[in-house]
Amino acid sequence: MSRIPVSIALQSLQGVSHLAAQAWRHLNEAETSEQEASELEFLWQMQDLQEEMIDAHAELADQIDAEIAAITARLQHLQALHQNELERLKRWRSHLDELALKLNQQGVLTNIASGNRRSIAIKLNPPSCQVVDLDLVPARFMKVQTIEKRSVDKAAIKAAWRKGNPVPGTEVVRHQKVVYEIVPNSLQRLKANLE
Repeated sequence: MSRIPVSIALQSLQGVSHLAAQAWRHLNEAETSEQEASELEFLWQMQDLQEEMIDAHAELADQIDAEIAAITARLQHLQALHQNELERLKRWRSHLDELALKLNQQGVLTNIASGNRRSIAIKLNPPSCQVVDLDLVPARFMKVQTIEKRSVDKAAIKAAWRKGNPVPGTEVVRHQKVVYEIVPNSLQRLKANLE
């Protein structure tokens, strides 16, 4: 079985990992001690390269996380700016309506006032009902709704699952995640082993 060209494989964690897996297969298939020695040496080289690629992969993940955080912060800032601007414009629009109603109440502006190209009309909205005292409203004008809301206690289901008691109609799943961590240096490892 031929190997992936090293020049291509060395460009990614995936390629280096494939080379290492191939080297393990070749080691198991080796027929002479020279082949075994060659494959073992190649495996040591792949181990070093794989460690470098793991570091590069994890550092790339950190860089992407930093970009995500920066863009999220910018997005939140822009949303706040636009929300403030939107609220300001809505206030201005509301003031224009209030001014037109005030001028109409003072008799300065008629219910329909025309300009050269546009007009302003003061109209009544469709009727709306406001309840002043609910106890005085006759029963024939009341609507009664009974709402039943059921929800699953997922924490209790997970607790039962941890005790080995699966709950019918449910399934507890555990998804995999990738965690990028900093490898402790030799002093930190020594300290952890002494504790």
